[in-house]
Amino acid sequence: MFTLKDTYESRKREINSFIELMKFLEGKKISVQENEVSFDDFFYGEESSIDLSYQELINILKSNVSLMMYNIIEYTVSGLVDCIYDEIRMQNLSYIDVNESIREVWRKNILKVTKDPGANFNTFLKRNEEIINYILSNATLNIHARETLPAGNLDGISIKSTFKSHGIHIKTSSENFRPDILNSIKENRNNLAHGSVSFVDAVRNDSIQDFVKYYQLITLFLEELIDTVNEYIECQDYKL
Repeated sequence: MFTLKDTYESRKREINSFIELMKFLEGKKISVQENEVSFDDFFYGEESSIDLSYQELINILKSNVSLMMYNIIEYTVSGLVDCIYDEIRMQNLSYIDVNESIREVWRKNILKVTKDPGANFNTFLKRNEEIINYILSNATLNIHARETLPAGNLDGISIKSTFKSHGIHIKTSSENFRPDILNSIKENRNNLAHGSVSFVDAVRNDSIQDFVKYYQLITLFLEELIDTVNEYIECQDYKL
């Protein structure tokens, strides 16, 4: 958990630095305009061959911040889930030692191969036998977040569902839990990752102040989530 928190704080500082850069550039633009100087001339210089306007630059920076916000969400959620799994491994807990929620997560992970179009009844029988043998041998459960989380699709609904499936109820009544913002960040990430929208156009309608607000809400929500999972681990609620 300490490593996760350290990395989380590092990611926060990176995002904050980008936002401060955008605020600085916005202030610089206003300053030079008041002195009737073209921002493009001031920023790039007469000899520059960069074909990029101020607004295009800001839009690209906003798109990068949007990606960074999704990354800190995915890192934190997956890291917290792995903290739970790490505790299970470190304590050598078997299937009969963990709560029913963790058991179900493990079963679904083992059986997800049966959803493959090439799977057949024999595939199911083989996996079913693995489950039985695993339980009877009291083997330590070995799960990883990358196997149980919906990669690239973490939003308010999936985050709530992910932790509920582990027996953790997040504070959806908190003013910092904003599914609309979380979903928008996810959609922007997917659109940018798949190339369906350009970095110039992706978040052009969101202002710098909007991103200040998103950053504050997302980090406050994640910190509440860290506290909730930390309490879950300290109380060993993953046990039967």
